[in-house]
Amino acid sequence: MLIDRNGLPAEDVWTYLGADAQLAPDASDETRSESVLPLDAWLAANEQGVAPAGIRVQGHDDPERIAALLPQLELVVIEFPKTRDGRGFTLAKFLRDKWNFQGAIRAAGPLLPDQLAMLWACGFDSLLSPSEVPTARWREAALAAQVRAGRPRTLLARLTA
Repeated sequence: MLIDRNGLPAEDVWTYLGADAQLAPDASDETRSESVLPLDAWLAANEQGVAPAGIRVQGHDDPERIAALLPQLELVVIEFPKTRDGRGFTLAKFLRDKWNFQGAIRAAGPLLPDQLAMLWACGFDSLLSPSEVPTARWREAALAAQVRAGRPRTLLARLTA
């Protein structure tokens, strides 16, 4: 299920294709603009001139390799293999801050609501929620993150506010 920046379920118009998926050279622009392929499959499709507008990468993929593809992309889905693997956060931060990617960045994998504030801080726009996490937990996490963002961060700032 797709979760937006407010922690609410949202409609997902993207189609997530597997590594073995092939986009036909005569595929419509609409099909290509709403499809997501894994990195290697995306590169193969790009060589044929039928690369979709979405790509699925792993947190350990080389950021420089992905940066060269950004002008062709509208969506980057960053897969987190484990809850404790923070490389996806770093990759998203690079995409936003170093390469000024203006498209959507989406997180996927076994994420926890406790990680929501960090996802937003690193530049993610949405996430694909694991099915075992109730939707209400994402909303609670989003509201808590909004409250924390409005408070001064340091003791000195809190005392002088």
